[in-house]
Amino acid sequence: MRVIAGFFVVFAAAAAPLGLSLQAQSQSTASDTQTVWAGVYSETQAARGQSAYTSHCASCHLDDLSGYQNILRGDRFLNEYREANLYRLFDKMKTTMPRGSAGSLSDETYVDIVSYVLKANEFPAGSGDLALQDLSKILVVRQGGPEPVPNFSLVQVVGCLARNDSDSTWTVTNATEPVRATQPQATADELAASGRQPLGAGTVQLMLSPAHVPDPHKDHKVEARGFLIRRAGGNRINVTSLQTVAAGCSP
Repeated sequence: MRVIAGFFVVFAAAAAPLGLSLQAQSQSTASDTQTVWAGVYSETQAARGQSAYTSHCASCHLDDLSGYQNILRGDRFLNEYREANLYRLFDKMKTTMPRGSAGSLSDETYVDIVSYVLKANEFPAGSGDLALQDLSKILVVRQGGPEPVPNFSLVQVVGCLARNDSDSTWTVTNATEPVRATQPQATADELAASGRQPLGAGTVQLMLSPAHVPDPHKDHKVEARGFLIRRAGGNRINVTSLQTVAAGCSP
């Protein structure tokens, strides 16, 4: 079930899978990533964005961005987008807004609106404009810095796939910390990047549907994607994708 809300599509239990345009988004390395606290847009750009927002978005989301239960501001906005990069917000706008004519604005206008949303959420301005090619390198985080990904987020982990013989369940051992995934299925470029990623120290239990056949991936280095379920006894992932990224696996 989905509810059309202005130019955002809100899925019922968790962060929604994104549009196909995200397949072109490459993963950024830690060295070239910054956060929204670094002054990533200019005041002039935010003013353009406010004008575009007023023309194309305010009729649904209201002048103060409070429409649809504050999806564009405050804690609701942060819980929806924190620990993800700005391309996710841009893509959500472009693929769902304006209502009834999604994608009808220029990329530059959508980026300007992103900059206005940042200003409205009191992220600081800088000296230069926010650029489309930089969106995937800029993370949305709280002022105190990155935090664990929220429960029910679409995430990905990399680790070693193991079968528990006692109960026939499957886990990813030596798993990386869950991070936001751009879409339920990984692209070839994303899988290649996961193959280069160092292993972690965590363990994640997988919730697999009959559509997934884990046996061919046993003892391989894998990337698992799905919706994160945090529990006192350990994290679980309701799996949307399970793929080998390297044959064999060792810490």
